[in-house]
Amino acid sequence: MHIPEQFSHEKKQPLNTSLHELCGVNSFEEIDIIVQPDHEAQSNMDTDRERALHLASGTAKPMLRLYSWKPNAVSLGAHQRESDIDVAACERLGIAVVRRPTGGRAIFHANELTYSLVLPLATPLAPKRTVHDIYRDIHILLLQALQSLGAEGLDFEKKQPDFRSLYRSGSVAMPCFASSARYELLFDGRKVVGSAQKLYGNVVLQHGSVLLGAGHERLAEVLNISNDAERSEVQRMILSHSAILAEACGREISFEECARAILRVFMPPSGTE
Repeated sequence: MHIPEQFSHEKKQPLNTSLHELCGVNSFEEIDIIVQPDHEAQSNMDTDRERALHLASGTAKPMLRLYSWKPNAVSLGAHQRESDIDVAACERLGIAVVRRPTGGRAIFHANELTYSLVLPLATPLAPKRTVHDIYRDIHILLLQALQSLGAEGLDFEKKQPDFRSLYRSGSVAMPCFASSARYELLFDGRKVVGSAQKLYGNVVLQHGSVLLGAGHERLAEVLNISNDAERSEVQRMILSHSAILAEACGREISFEECARAILRVFMPPSGTE
C-alpha cells in the first residue's frame, strides 16, 4: 500500500460493504489503495494496465488508485489516431502525450483527480454482474463522495449516446468531455466526471477524471486543427458540455480534499455503512 503521509489516517479505517461487494474480498488488506498526486503520464497508464493484467493472471490484488498528472498530459483513446494531436505543439508546451488502455477520445489532464479501479467482473457475491453494473455502482459511490464536499445539483446521465455514430466521421473535433455516457456525473447538464472501462478476461479496469478546475479545455490548443475558427469552436464545445467541481461546490476543491472524500466513501468509519 502506498499512501502519502497526509492520507495515512485513512488506511486505518475498516473496509465498507460497498467496497467488499465491488472487489469480492473479505478484508481491507486484500485491496491495494494507492494515492499518487503529480504522477508521470506514461507511468499512470502503465500502472493501470499492468495491474489489470496481473489481477487477471492471479498475481495481484484488486486496486483503488487516486492520482493526478505531472506534467499536464493528453491521453488518447485506445483506438484513436495519434495524428489527431499536434505532437510538436505538445512538445513545445511541455505536455506529455500517452495512450489509454480504454477507449474514447482525447482528454487534456490538468486540474483533475483521476481514479482507477481494477477488480473482478464476477465475484461469489455477484456471479452474474456486468460491466454496466460496475460502471453504475462506482459512479454512485463517486456521487456520494462529491456530495460530501458540498456539491449540489449533481445528477447521472440517463441516456447512452451512440458513440460509434459520434466517432464514425473520424473528426478530431469530438473531445471526450463533449459527450456523456450513461451514469456519468453531470452538473447543470454538463459532465464533471467522465469514465471508461476495459475488460481483461474476468477483470475490469475502470478509470476516469474528476474535473476539479479549469484546464481540460486546453485540449483545443493541441488538436491537429487547420484554422483558428475551428479551434475556437472545439474549445467552446468542451466548455459548454463540461463542468468543474468548483462550480458545483461553490469553492475550490484541492486534489487532497477530493481524495479524502473518495477514500471516506470507500472506507467509512465503522458504524456509518
